[in-house]
Amino acid sequence: MDAFHRDQWQHQEAMNIGDYVVKRWNDSIDAIKPTLSLADWQKVSKGRDWRQLQTDIGDMGADSMVSLAGKRSLTHMLPFPGTLAAIISVFQNALSSHSTSKITRMASWVKRARNTFELLRKCLMSYEEDMNEAEHSLVDVLESLLQILGESVQYLRQFPSDSDAAKKAWKPLESRINDYLSDMDTTVKHLIDLTSYPKHIISARTGNPPLRTAPVVLSLELCAFPVDTLVQKRNEEFFGRVGELERINVYLDPRNNTALRTYTLFGGRGVGKTDIALEFAHTNTPKFDAIFWVNCETSGALRTSFAAIATALRLPNADRAGCHEENQMAVQDWLRTTTQHWLLIFDNAESSEILKGYWPSGANGAILITSRKYYNFATDAQRHGDTIKPFNERQSWDLFMKLLGPTWQQKDKDGHIKGQEEKATKALLQNFGGLAIAIQQAAQLVNNESIGGLTIASTLEAFKEHLKSFQPRHIQPRSAMERALDSLWDMSFNQLMRNGKDLLSVLSLLSPDGVMLDLFLPTNQQALGGKLQFCRQNRHLEVVDTGAALSCVITEPPLLRDAIAELKKLKLINFEKRILRVHRVVQEAMNYHSSQEMQMYFDSAAAVLYEAFPKQLNSDILSKHWFTCENYIPHGVSLSLQFEEYHRLGEKQALKGSSQLIQLFINCARYLCEICDYKTCLQVLTSGRLACENTESLEYGTLCSIAGCAHYELNDLNGCRKNFETFRRIQEKFLPEAALEASSSLHHMGVLECASDNLVSAADYFSRAITIRIQGGDEATNLLANSYLRLSRVQYNSRDYDGALATLAKSESLYVRITDGGAAPFMAHIHYAYGNVHYAAGELSIAKKSYSKCLAISNTKTSVHPITAAGYYSLGDYLKKALSIARLRSPARDDGTIARILWKTSAVLHKMKKGGPGTEADWMRRAAELALKDPKNHGYCGPVMPLDDRGDIDEAELEDMYDALVPEFFR
Repeated sequence: MDAFHRDQWQHQEAMNIGDYVVKRWNDSIDAIKPTLSLADWQKVSKGRDWRQLQTDIGDMGADSMVSLAGKRSLTHMLPFPGTLAAIISVFQNALSSHSTSKITRMASWVKRARNTFELLRKCLMSYEEDMNEAEHSLVDVLESLLQILGESVQYLRQFPSDSDAAKKAWKPLESRINDYLSDMDTTVKHLIDLTSYPKHIISARTGNPPLRTAPVVLSLELCAFPVDTLVQKRNEEFFGRVGELERINVYLDPRNNTALRTYTLFGGRGVGKTDIALEFAHTNTPKFDAIFWVNCETSGALRTSFAAIATALRLPNADRAGCHEENQMAVQDWLRTTTQHWLLIFDNAESSEILKGYWPSGANGAILITSRKYYNFATDAQRHGDTIKPFNERQSWDLFMKLLGPTWQQKDKDGHIKGQEEKATKALLQNFGGLAIAIQQAAQLVNNESIGGLTIASTLEAFKEHLKSFQPRHIQPRSAMERALDSLWDMSFNQLMRNGKDLLSVLSLLSPDGVMLDLFLPTNQQALGGKLQFCRQNRHLEVVDTGAALSCVITEPPLLRDAIAELKKLKLINFEKRILRVHRVVQEAMNYHSSQEMQMYFDSAAAVLYEAFPKQLNSDILSKHWFTCENYIPHGVSLSLQFEEYHRLGEKQALKGSSQLIQLFINCARYLCEICDYKTCLQVLTSGRLACENTESLEYGTLCSIAGCAHYELNDLNGCRKNFETFRRIQEKFLPEAALEASSSLHHMGVLECASDNLVSAADYFSRAITIRIQGGDEATNLLANSYLRLSRVQYNSRDYDGALATLAKSESLYVRITDGGAAPFMAHIHYAYGNVHYAAGELSIAKKSYSKCLAISNTKTSVHPITAAGYYSLGDYLKKALSIARLRSPARDDGTIARILWKTSAVLHKMKKGGPGTEADWMRRAAELALKDPKNHGYCGPVMPLDDRGDIDEAELEDMYDALVPEFFR
C-alpha cells in the first residue's frame, strides 16, 4: 500500500487530477496506516495478483475442515477479487498506469461491498461527463472501503477466537461497517443519477423529434445484484413442506430452464401458501439474481409492488409519485430484456383478470403464484402446480410439539404424552383442520397459564366451553370449522389487555398487507380519539392543544408500544421496520360483539386515516401529495369495503357514516380518479354514498362530482350527466353564486355539454366559471388555467381556430406561472390541444411539432396516460406505441381507445396494400368491430355501422364513430 501511496500520485500534475482529490486519498491512506500492525502493513503493501487471491479463496472453500456455513461465505467472497481488480483498473486508468495493491482479507460484509463496487465499475465505464465528479465519487467509495478494511483487520487481530468478548465487540463494528456501506451506496446512487442519461443519448434525442419521445434504452443494469423486494423476514417457525419446496425447486431452478416457467400453489386460506413461497424465496437467493414479491390482493397493491420493483432495479424515474403504469411498463421491459435470473412471486392472486397487464409475456424467468384457485393465468403449457393440503394428523402433532417448546418435545420424545393428554391433543388438533396458523395459536393457549394451566386437557375443556357460548358473527354465516377457528382466536382476543384488543380491532378493518406505525402517531393528537386514545403522547390532552412535537410522534408512546408487544408475543401480528401486519385469517376471526362497539372501531379507524390522508383544497389536484396517498390508499379502500359489508346488515346493526369517514372516502376517490383507477374509484364512491345519508348535502354533491369525472373518463356520458347535474343542483342550493367552490360544478357542466356537442351551453358554463375563478386570485390559478383549456376545446369544436389559439395561450401562460410542479403534466394537454387546432387549420408541420412537444412532456411526466396514447395516435407514425399504452391501461378487454387504434392501424395497413384475409390488418379490423359492438364502449354514438348511398361502409362516418368511443378531449 506504501508503494501504491507513492507511485499512484507522482504524476498528478500531468494527469490533470485536482489537488483536493489527491489530498483526500493521501489522508485516507495516512489515517488507516496507524490502525494496522507492522506485519499487516507489509502484507498489504506487497500485494498479490488477484487471480492468485481468488485461487486461495477457492482452496479454502475446498478444505474439508471448513463448515458448510463457511463454504457458503467463501463462495460469496470468490468473485470479489475480480470485481475489485476491475474497479481498481478503472481507477488506474483515471490516475496512473502503475499497478495497485490487492485486498487480501474479506469479512461478513463482502457480498454487499462487491455489489456496490460492481455497480460503480459499470457507472465509471459508461461515464462521459467531466471526470472530476467521477474522481470524487471514486475516492468517497474507496475511503469508506479503507476504513472498513482497517477496522476489520484490527478487530480480527485483537480477537482471534470466537469468544464472548469478540461477539460483544462485533456489534459496534458491524454498525460502523453498515454506516460505511450506506455511505458507499449513497455515493454510487448519486453517480447513477448522473449517468442514467448519457450525453450522446441526450444529443441524439434532442436532434430527432421521434427519438425525443421514445423510451430511453440504457445498455447497463442500473442496480447491483442480487436484489429483492421481499417484504417479510423468513419465518423462523416454518415447519415441514419439504416435498412441496423440492417440487418448486426442480421446476423453477434457472439452471435447468430457459423459458418462462409458472408454478402455482393453490389451496384454502390459512394452509400456508404464502409461508411456503416466502421460505422458497429466502432459501434460494443464491440461484436468482433478483427475487420480486408482488402483492395481488388489490389493484392498488399490485401497482405499489411494481413500483417497489422499479425502485429496487433503479429504473429511471421509478421513485416518482403517481407513475404506476410507467413503472409497470418499465419492469415488464426489464423482465423481457435482462440476462439476469429472476423470480417473480404473485401472492394472493385470486383473479385471472387482475394479473393481465402485469404478466411478463415473452420473458425468460420463473413465476411462483399463491392462490386459492388454480388459474392458468397465461394459458400457457409451461405451468405446473401443487395443491397445498393441510397438515395430516402426524404432521399437526409434530408441529404442535415444536411450537409448545423444548419441554413438550422432550416429553413426546420420551413417550410421556399418554392417556388423557394424548387424547386431548388429538381432539384439540382435530378442530383446526391441519392449519398451521391455528395450531400455532393453540400452542399459545396451552402455554398461557390462565387458559390451559399448562396442560393440553385443560386447554381442550376451556376451548369446548368457549365454543358453546361463542356468539355468531354479524356478517355471513360460518361453517363448523370456521366457527371453531373463530372461537380459538376469540379466546386469545379475550386474554388481551384493553389497549391490545382495541389496536387489533382497528387493524382488522385495514389492509392486512402492512400498516405504517406512523398512522398511529399523527401530529394532530385529536385524531386519536375513541378506541385509539391510548395512542396519544399525552392522554390528558386538552381540545385546544391539538399538536405534538415532531420528536414525540417519531417514537411510539409507552401504551402503544406495550400493545404492539403484547400482540406480537401472542403471534397475532407481525411487526418489523415500523410496519404492522395482520394475517387475513386473524382479521376474519375478529368478531365485534355489538353494533355500538363496531361503530366505535370504525369511527376510530376513519378518524386516524382521515388525518393521515391528504386533502384537496379548492378542487385543486392532489398530485403534489401522491407519495403520501400511495401509502394510505390500501387502507382507505379496505375500510370502504368493510363499511359496505357491515352497512348492509339490519337497521339496528347497520353502520353509520361519520363526517370524517365520508370525507376520507371523498379524498380517496379523488386520488384514485387522478391516477385513472376508475373502477376502484367508483367502488369507494359507492361506500361514500352509503355513508352519506343526506342526499341533498354538499358532501353528497362532492361524491357525485367525482363520480361524474370517472364516468366522463370512461366515456359514459349518461352516467356523467346524472352525477354532474346532481352536483350542480346541490351547489346552487347551498353556495353563493360567486363562491369559488361553486365554479367547480359550472366547469364540470361545461365539460359535459362540450362532449355532448351542446357547444353554446358549454361556452356559457365555462364563461361563468372563468369569471368566478378570475376573482379567486392566485389560489385559483390552476383552476382558471384548466377552464381556459377546456373552453378552447369548445372553440375548436366550433371551428373557431383563432379563438381557440388565443384561449390556449391564456391557459399556457397561467400554467407556466405555477412553479410548484403540480401543473407540469397539464402542459402536455396544452400542446395536444395546439396540435389539434393547427391540424384542423391545415397547418400540418406546426401540428406535428405541437404533438411532439406534448409527447416530450407526457413521456417524462406520465408516459402511459391517455394523453400520451392520444399524442402518438395523432402523429400517425406511432400507432403501435399508442396501442401498447392503451392495452396497458385496459388489459382485460378492448375498450374504446383500443378499438379506435386497431381500426386506424388496419386502415393504414390496407392503404399500404398490406390488407387481405388472414393478415394483421384483417385481424385488427375484426377486433375493432367487435369492440365497437361492445355496449360498454358505445359512448355517445350507437353501434350501428354507417353506410353510404351505395350500401358500402362510409369510412368518414365510421372514423367519427370510432372517435366517439374515446373521451371527448382525446379525440
